[in-house]
Amino acid sequence: MKPATELVVALDFDQVSAAENMIETLSGLPVIYKVGLELFTSVGPTWVRGLTANGHRIFLDLKLHDIPNTVTKAILQIEKMGVEFTTVHLSGGRKMLDQIQSELPSTTSLKVLGISVLTSFSEDEWVTNASAIANAGSIRSVHDSVIQFANLASEYSAVTGMVCSPLEVAEIKIKHPKLYLMVPGIRPQGSEKNDQARVMTPAEASLAGASAIVVGRPITQAKDPRKMVEQILRDLK
Repeated sequence: MKPATELVVALDFDQVSAAENMIETLSGLPVIYKVGLELFTSVGPTWVRGLTANGHRIFLDLKLHDIPNTVTKAILQIEKMGVEFTTVHLSGGRKMLDQIQSELPSTTSLKVLGISVLTSFSEDEWVTNASAIANAGSIRSVHDSVIQFANLASEYSAVTGMVCSPLEVAEIKIKHPKLYLMVPGIRPQGSEKNDQARVMTPAEASLAGASAIVVGRPITQAKDPRKMVEQILRDLK
């Protein structure tokens, strides 16, 4: 029986050999693999198709943000790769989401997740420096911005869920229980925060209601990555 919260292992490598070694190390464990922009630009879609053909669950995290037609056509190409999840920035707006909804087949198995506020943003950076969206019209906190994005995502059946920090999970889960919440910014007890500003432990995020947690460096840079994954999976039960 799989845990209520699933584990996504971020393959944040620039070399395909490192990614393949990690997949081999974790062979047989119930995890989803995240292929981000750095690795994808190195290996391309053929390698991703190979992973899905071999039965691996893949989260292709490209965080698409462009004009509606470009994003929608990219989503349709991603669907052909057989991946389970992909991402678009919700700040791309309603026209983009409308077009995705109209062109993505209703029978698709691809789950489109909306990006809200990246977990690398601190409160001050989001409000005062980093985002024109946050400062347009009125200044919104990270919390208010994420909730606004959650409200938007919930209006579209083509959007299965969203990516948000662990700090907003509990509230979103109450307001929008059907949204699949993919949660980065996860750090096991004692791990370094690195470039993540809003973090929780795996157990805390699971208790808050995360559908899946994303863990990268605490696993990929661990002395024993398999042991670390096994520990996190125990924390999620």
